[in-house]
Amino acid sequence: MIFFLSLHNYSLSSKIIPKEYGLAEKDWGNPCANDAYRLPPENFSKDMINRLNRDIMMNDEIMNDEGKLLKYILYNYDKAVRPVINATTSVKIFLGLTLTHIFNIDERNQIMEVNIWVEQFWNDERIRWDPSDFGNITKLTLPTSCVWTPDLVIINNARDFSRGFVDTNLHITYKGEMQWAPPVKAHSLCKLDVRFFPFEDNICSIELGSWVYDKSQLEVLIVDREHGKNAFTIDSFMENGEWEIVNNRTISYTRQRNGLYSSIKFELHLRRRMLYFLYNIIAPCGMLSILTLFQFILPCESGEKITLGLTVLLAYSVFSFNIAESMPETSEAIPLIAIYLNAMMGISGLSVGFSVLVLNMQHKGDGITEVPKWIQKLCFNFLCKIVSIKFPPKINNIKTSDINNYRLTVSTNEFDVIRTKLKNESDMERLREDWHRVSIILDRFFFYFVLILTFLTSFILLIICPRYAQRAFDDV
Repeated sequence: MIFFLSLHNYSLSSKIIPKEYGLAEKDWGNPCANDAYRLPPENFSKDMINRLNRDIMMNDEIMNDEGKLLKYILYNYDKAVRPVINATTSVKIFLGLTLTHIFNIDERNQIMEVNIWVEQFWNDERIRWDPSDFGNITKLTLPTSCVWTPDLVIINNARDFSRGFVDTNLHITYKGEMQWAPPVKAHSLCKLDVRFFPFEDNICSIELGSWVYDKSQLEVLIVDREHGKNAFTIDSFMENGEWEIVNNRTISYTRQRNGLYSSIKFELHLRRRMLYFLYNIIAPCGMLSILTLFQFILPCESGEKITLGLTVLLAYSVFSFNIAESMPETSEAIPLIAIYLNAMMGISGLSVGFSVLVLNMQHKGDGITEVPKWIQKLCFNFLCKIVSIKFPPKINNIKTSDINNYRLTVSTNEFDVIRTKLKNESDMERLREDWHRVSIILDRFFFYFVLILTFLTSFILLIICPRYAQRAFDDV
């Protein structure tokens, strides 16, 4: 027994291994290796064993209290066994989470990438010591490879199912209380609702639990923090330029998978920051909408109404292609911003059609076609009042004095011909004037119609609909 104890102590102090013993440092120098039950090498003679024990005894005399404590608590310690005395006892793991940064939320692949600290607390019933025996040491730091640690994994992992925990040291107290808070760059699945993009709220979560131990062997519980703080804390969170945290909560779960398995879900209520999209999408759309209205202000005689309308429509098309990369690729729902862009493009196309109709009315004044009665009533009796257009009274271009002068100088037959010609010219001028006035009234009416339609579309899609995008945890 003396040899086994000495050999174990020897393995904890690789610095004194003499080369003549023929012991490899990789085998005997690991302070966390479970060497207590190793048999001595067959080539060890009795003299070599005595010399080995003598060297270890000399090393113990110069070892500090922390080194002695480490050897004490790890002697006969098996890290493959759960840290309970009674095998029927369930290990209680108290779990907390600290969010430090949101790297990215991938709408296309439905993945949230964050940096977190997984804070784990449990009690190892096999580790106890009296601080007075070891220089009043009440707390010790040691590698996780030395002791048992819970096999917690991210249940809703979006990448491989490796634990991904940074191999940091853990703290242990003289009562066996273990504390471990490794940082993790986690990739979790997050079902994103893109219907109201870019005004949406989303609920994303990180679920942690044991992959092997069921609830009868290991139970994950929510840690109680000081001052009633949430187990999911964001005190160390670095603000994200695209997302803001509205709320967060922690929920305990029990899942059925060939037995009952305990897990903890940490949920985040996220809201997208809209400034980027307002500046790069909404504002340019507003400018194009103003240009759409300008084509109704442009006079028909300029000949550029259709050109301006088609230019704006082409600008919408190019703009929609440019921002398509910013929108999530999904067929489950059409993003709100895509609906808005298509609506604005439709209004622009409708405006081009209205301009074609106005130009058609303008050029109908060929002096032959009469303005239909229903158009006269619609424009001169109804629309004219709506758009507040008043025309001066019509003046007969054929003066009576002119006719009398003709009577004095020409014969009756010639007079009838001249009178007929003047009357025809007057009728042609009247028809041209009527069609011109109809085109002016329709142009003004279409201006107000497109203005109101643009305003209502923008108000409904950009102000009313985003109000329904706001979600809560209970809406999940």
